[in-house]
Amino acid sequence: MMARVFRIFVLLGMTLTFVGCAQNSLQIGTNLTLCCPGTYSEYTEYGLSVENMPLFLRDYVVAEFDEAFQEKGLERNDQINDIRVVLSYNHINLNSQQQDVDPFVRVESISVQLDYVARIEIEMIETRSNDVVWGGTISRIHQVIPGEYMHEDRARPAFLQAFRNVLASYPPLFSDDS
Repeated sequence: MMARVFRIFVLLGMTLTFVGCAQNSLQIGTNLTLCCPGTYSEYTEYGLSVENMPLFLRDYVVAEFDEAFQEKGLERNDQINDIRVVLSYNHINLNSQQQDVDPFVRVESISVQLDYVARIEIEMIETRSNDVVWGGTISRIHQVIPGEYMHEDRARPAFLQAFRNVLASYPPLFSDDS
């Protein structure tokens, strides 16, 4: 009898763990929007800027993008560069009654769950011609309850993987054959 009760508790604990993990998934979707009209082999340095990025996201989103993009063989140089990368943040409220609510400015009186899509657009612009030569997005649906905060330690690896996924089509500067 005691062994049976123990197995039920173990099974219940495992079920709750899996349900909790499924609800708190940090998987970030990716989408390629423009690829390959540039002369990628000529690009060795890039500059980076952000637009509309919430302050609490800015530092580590930029750090994770830098790591993923530098894996392609480019170096960051915000002064002199071949391409400029712009990371632009926006969010889309999924509840029509919350269109004017900024999910990052939670007023004490707001006691409802906010549902929105957080999206970062990546645009690469050739410095010489000012032409857009590559583009993509990463996005995630959020369901935020009052008092909830961003879990940076869990989000960083998800951002890095999302940037790697969306940059998969960006040609590396070096090849494995060299």
